[in-house]
Amino acid sequence: MESHCSRQFNSTISGLWRRCHREGFDIETEDLIYKGMIQRCIPVKYHYSSSILPRNFPINITKTIRQDEWHALHLRRMTAGFIGMAVSIILFGWIIGVLGCCKQHDLMQYVAGLLFLMGGTCSIISLCTCVAGINFELSRYPRYMYGLPEDISHGYGWSMFCAWVGLGLTLLAGFLCTLAPSLSAPRTMAPKPRQENGTV
Repeated sequence: MESHCSRQFNSTISGLWRRCHREGFDIETEDLIYKGMIQRCIPVKYHYSSSILPRNFPINITKTIRQDEWHALHLRRMTAGFIGMAVSIILFGWIIGVLGCCKQHDLMQYVAGLLFLMGGTCSIISLCTCVAGINFELSRYPRYMYGLPEDISHGYGWSMFCAWVGLGLTLLAGFLCTLAPSLSAPRTMAPKPRQENGTV
């Protein structure tokens, strides 16, 4: 049973910036961390560094592994890049929206809504590339090195759930801000007094 279900498969938690061993999950891993032989968390690399491969690998498998490393690196970079764009666009839209509400300026509220929708679009792309990157990492060749055993599956934590909920709230805010100027009550303009016979 131990050979079919290795501890390394189900004892790590991966995020955007680091991959960590779960605390208290595996006694052997905890002992190695305590001795300083391995670190509890290692950073996720966003630069290319070729992994050390066994010398007895055929050249075609080695080339496939190197190409897959490049593809996985590009997916990680796309995820981080679109998250950065989404956060900056949403933050800028929030500032414009607050100023528009304070000054009761309909155009600023409309622009804030468009910025929220743009930030939501970047969030959709980043979440999709994140999921695609995880699935790509688990389907790499050769399967015995990168894939999971058939009786073990991967899952997503609360951070992914919160990301999708935040995306929904961002898109909802974008729709409401763009519709706010048309739903607000029309302002009545006071008629100006007419000038008659040159008198004011």
